[in-house]
Amino acid sequence: MIAAMPRSLSAAECLDDFFADRRRGANGHRLAGIDRAERVLRTAVERMAELVLTDDEQILVHAERQFGVEGAVARVMPASGLLLVLEAYLAHLEVRPSRGAGRRVELDTCAALTRHLARELRHLDVLPATHRIELALAGCGAVAQRPAGARRLLKVLGLR
Repeated sequence: MIAAMPRSLSAAECLDDFFADRRRGANGHRLAGIDRAERVLRTAVERMAELVLTDDEQILVHAERQFGVEGAVARVMPASGLLLVLEAYLAHLEVRPSRGAGRRVELDTCAALTRHLARELRHLDVLPATHRIELALAGCGAVAQRPAGARRLLKVLGLR
């Protein structure tokens, strides 16, 4: 019997599921922070299209924009492309001045999204990308303040 290949999840579907889960039970400042983090990440996805998408995917984005400009890149980009977006986004965060609580929400969201992607994309070899993201999070100060994050990520990946 031949096992079926897992369905390819788009970045838009992955982000929709991830942020719906994050919003569950959140209110007030926490909900506002989640909404802001979602806007920032979705904007990063749109801006990094040329870095992440193949030429064929960029042609699809052009066609997709005829139906709706907002979110076209995320609808075409495979969920695995989010790992590259997170790496580039975190590299950008490392050189940006810290903004206290806002920075904490951004870093927590990136760490949680990385864990979510590791679970969703477990049929792919995502360990090298998740490791690079972990290092970038450390560079932004996340691991120093929250050392359990790396252990949780290894557990999700089945390495602990």
